[in-house]
Amino acid sequence: MEAPLATTLMAKGLFNDHPYNIDIFGTLSTPAAYELIAQSDCIICFGTSLHDFTTDRGKLMKGKRIVQIDMEPTAIGGALHPDAALIADAGLTAKTIQYWLDEAEVPPSGVTKDLDIEALTAHPVPTSKTAAGRVNFVEALEYLETALPKDRVLVTDGGRFMTEVWCRLSVPDPQSFVATVSFGSIGLGLQEAIGAGVARPDRPVILFSGDGGFMMGGINEFNTAVRLGLNLIVIIANDSAYGAEHIQFLDRKMDPSLSEFQWPSFAEVGTALGGKVSRSRQWRNWRQPLPHLPTDPGRN
Repeated sequence: MEAPLATTLMAKGLFNDHPYNIDIFGTLSTPAAYELIAQSDCIICFGTSLHDFTTDRGKLMKGKRIVQIDMEPTAIGGALHPDAALIADAGLTAKTIQYWLDEAEVPPSGVTKDLDIEALTAHPVPTSKTAAGRVNFVEALEYLETALPKDRVLVTDGGRFMTEVWCRLSVPDPQSFVATVSFGSIGLGLQEAIGAGVARPDRPVILFSGDGGFMMGGINEFNTAVRLGLNLIVIIANDSAYGAEHIQFLDRKMDPSLSEFQWPSFAEVGTALGGKVSRSRQWRNWRQPLPHLPTDPGRN
């Protein structure tokens, strides 16, 4: 069909090696990919519920024919009414569509031959607003994407930081991506990272957590990971606040101090609990090689 491919967030990494992969579909698309999706005239959806984040509250689906295919009848039309629906196996359906297009000698669309996939999947780096002496979060993520082991399991706690991690950190396949916000809460990341590390002791597990989530549910389990000898890297994005609440206070012109905290030193706490810890406030430190990052099982 020569059509571009995209996934929902939870299928992140599914089409990594496909030449027409434009990555995540929906509110987490790059601006260029979002524009491309908006210009399309037909979208075939396999195994997605088409909820508000995938469809941008329906805006991405306006003016298009929508074909929804799922094995679960209850998944069809739950969030968006498709033009055509099919209760069927995804793989068998795709092969059948391909067979009949070939039988009818329908030519490919030709759309993808003119696409610049690299440009379509590049998330822009915004102008830095980082305070003096602090780490620019987006620049740090861009660097960590290349510095961290590629054959990784990526786990994210909940928090204001998480969407940038989802967009800028790659995974080998959907089974290597663990998002912990199904209940909309923070503080579940380290527990699920421990589970991932026990399940896959042959691979490094990378956990991104905010400072609030780590204090709520991570600090009490950090030593568990140490005692188990897990190949686990914990990266804490520390803005000394519950960031989402801080923004809400500011938007309402209210005093945000209730959402601000002077946490104990995570470096010192992590060391006391048996971890090997590095602390960085200055961006220049991140540009150096990271020999402290574990790359083999048994190192904490």
